[in-house]
Amino acid sequence: MILSDLSSWQDRRGYFPAPVNTALAALAGLDLASMAAGKYPLDHEGMFFMIQTPLTAPAGQHRPEAHVEHVDIQLVLSGTERYGVARRGQSGESVIENLWDKHDIAFFAPPANEAFFDLGPGMFAVFFPDDIHRPCCQTQNGPEHVRKVVVKIHRSLFEL
Repeated sequence: MILSDLSSWQDRRGYFPAPVNTALAALAGLDLASMAAGKYPLDHEGMFFMIQTPLTAPAGQHRPEAHVEHVDIQLVLSGTERYGVARRGQSGESVIENLWDKHDIAFFAPPANEAFFDLGPGMFAVFFPDDIHRPCCQTQNGPEHVRKVVVKIHRSLFEL
């Protein structure tokens, strides 16, 4: 997992994987604030993004998830969103719904070693296939409408 913000990324692009830099640079050229919620292509093979506007809720109302074919970049545009995260294979996790073959997602029971962090406007997290993540959780301030971008990058773009 990578946790950062857009200003840090702009100053330290050399520290990020090339596909992450490509996706963030493509987003930087878009007027994300005026785009409607929905799914959009990026002008790069193996990448697309979604603009989402969820209402956050207590963590117990969301299931931790992971993907095998895609890396997620979750970039918060407005509001504050709490995320849970744990490493697959190190937390004694159990799959409760496996949709990897149909939708590249599986849902997990809450992992024993899950840690939580908050993302505000301009902050992003990159979740790799070994990262179980639980998005859309509310902070201590209660439920909040969040506007965010979720970029999907096919894992083949990370292979040398």
